[in-house]
Amino acid sequence: MELLLIGMSRFAQRRVLPAAASLPEIETINVVSSHAGAGSLGRVAKLGTVYTDWSEALAVARPGLVYVSLVNSDHTRVVRRALGHEHHVVVDKPGLPDADTAEEMVTLARSSSLVIAEATCYAFHPVFAAVESVLADLDAEVTKALAVFTPPVPAGDWRYDRAKGGGALLDTGPYAVSLGRVLWGVEPERIDVIVGDRTADALETSYGMLAGYPGGRTVVGQFGFTTAYQNMVRLMGKGFTIEIERPFSALPGMAVGLRVQAEDRVYVHSVEPADSMRVFLSEVLAAAERGSRDFDVPLLSDARALARLTRAVPASR
Repeated sequence: MELLLIGMSRFAQRRVLPAAASLPEIETINVVSSHAGAGSLGRVAKLGTVYTDWSEALAVARPGLVYVSLVNSDHTRVVRRALGHEHHVVVDKPGLPDADTAEEMVTLARSSSLVIAEATCYAFHPVFAAVESVLADLDAEVTKALAVFTPPVPAGDWRYDRAKGGGALLDTGPYAVSLGRVLWGVEPERIDVIVGDRTADALETSYGMLAGYPGGRTVVGQFGFTTAYQNMVRLMGKGFTIEIERPFSALPGMAVGLRVQAEDRVYVHSVEPADSMRVFLSEVLAAAERGSRDFDVPLLSDARALARLTRAVPASR
């Protein structure tokens, strides 16, 4: 299958391109970029055709897998056009602006037996399987999760631009609202939000969240752009805690540590390095081969939960 990457974002260059190049199922990588220089393009393995216009690229490229890595405000029209040209689609998070649009795009994909997937790929890292193994050994279950994720966003980045779909809610919200789904397979029943920081035009750049799930389970989190970098999840239940190192963006070459405290025991379980983007893309390709609808449910669930998160934001004063 051929991959058409629409947008040479920093994330696409760091994570998507290396992962795609390592997959034998992807034979050619075509790129759409209006600004990429010869240096960055020269580093693209399996490089095929380079386009400057995504509409033209979608029209002439043979049906394959499209990865959309553009500003958030461009996602819907590009995804709709890609599906219309019979491409399977992966789109950077947040995939689509609201739950109704997510339903529309999934329906469109289903009508042509196409895969549509949101690239919230952290859950594909084997660290979460390791968590399940630890819980089985402890004969315990997680009832509370504490998450902190404050990725650096440089000044001048489009994520500070409301018109382009910026803001901490859309950038980190998919992590905040998906964690309960990853842990328990359910959506939040309630979300409360306290905004910490805003730009001059009241765009949220940091926030705290309390999400309630069935059975009294909770996720508490701090997310945003305005503090030093933090990336941590602490899972808690009766008599234990499990702290996950860098859960939302573990680098492909790093071992991930699980620090387990159970009653009077403390130990560290190390998870071998893995590339969650590679695993995710491999699963997308397998779903395309099988005609599977495995990615519909998480995309729709997270879209509904993200809508609940944004509705919970108090109005600025």
